[in-house]
Amino acid sequence: MNEKMLERCDLLVKNRAAIHKSFFLENELMAVAAALVFTDEGREADIEKMKSARKLLNKNTRLLSNLRDIIELVILSKMALANDPEKYLEDFLSVYNKMIKGKFLENDYMALASVTILDYGLEDECDEIIERANEITKRMNKDHPILTSVDDTSFIVFLAITRKNVDQILADLTEGYDYIKSAKTGINADPTYELCEVLSVSYGDMTDKCDKVIKIYNALKKQGSEYASGYVVSALGSLIDSEMDPEKLANEIVEAEVYLKDQKGFGNTSMDRSTRVMYAVLLTAGVYGSGREAGNSIISNTLSIVWAKKIAKMVSMLVQVAPSVASAVIKTGDSGSSNETTESTSETSGNHDESKQDESK
Repeated sequence: MNEKMLERCDLLVKNRAAIHKSFFLENELMAVAAALVFTDEGREADIEKMKSARKLLNKNTRLLSNLRDIIELVILSKMALANDPEKYLEDFLSVYNKMIKGKFLENDYMALASVTILDYGLEDECDEIIERANEITKRMNKDHPILTSVDDTSFIVFLAITRKNVDQILADLTEGYDYIKSAKTGINADPTYELCEVLSVSYGDMTDKCDKVIKIYNALKKQGSEYASGYVVSALGSLIDSEMDPEKLANEIVEAEVYLKDQKGFGNTSMDRSTRVMYAVLLTAGVYGSGREAGNSIISNTLSIVWAKKIAKMVSMLVQVAPSVASAVIKTGDSGSSNETTESTSETSGNHDESKQDESK
């Protein structure tokens, strides 16, 4: 493991410890997800700003608000990193209220999706983004009713933020899913679908992107089955633009996971290997991606938060992303763009939550 990777690992460990110490009543895995928010920015967790942010959040939300639940630490981290935390919260609540008003059922994934819109500085375009998200959700529910659920909300908003044609998004999603399943990788249905949602955000040939991920996946699988489980697969989408050989990438991921295992808060009593490998993947993407363009860390943050939330639900119940993924989000005016007017609908990706296939977990 090179020096930069070691520094990243140590910063994540340090940030997790600081956040968990000061917010010890909160979910431990969400403390790790919040720590990654700071780590992606190369910053140490600012606990005093997080505490001040909590006072602002409590003042501006009702007692039983979802925003004070499992997603809270992430919101506090984002506010602490903002130049003007009060303005960030104001913008966040504005977007969030639009997200849940008659178009989405209120849930934690809506809060995360709102954070994503703010991360890209697109709060002024949120009405259009919500309309596109509704249209994509409607189409996904029609094409993949069993695989689509409320868990996909955050990824759907990523897709809605892109300027890609909705038909192309759905075509890429289906092509990628069918291709990976036909490759007999052994990856279960839901992780494959989530991976394809991540890959569909970027431009480029879907088959080529899938092939690259499959090579990394197979290289990890050689290291042991737990290195290539469902928790890891969607995170591999953050490595699609790395120029490093898949075998070397896999070795870096494994070395990072082994190192993290010996750190407080990352051992087997705190998280399983699959979760630890996921964080190792995201940290590896941050070091070995092709660059640090605007927005590169956002999908990695989202992946870590979505998985932490899922794991927390089972227990108690967007690092960097490749530049091509980030550029897809901010790209305008190319052949993949569409001026189509999307149809507003109250359907949500939660319509099929209960019918999600158990095999993926």
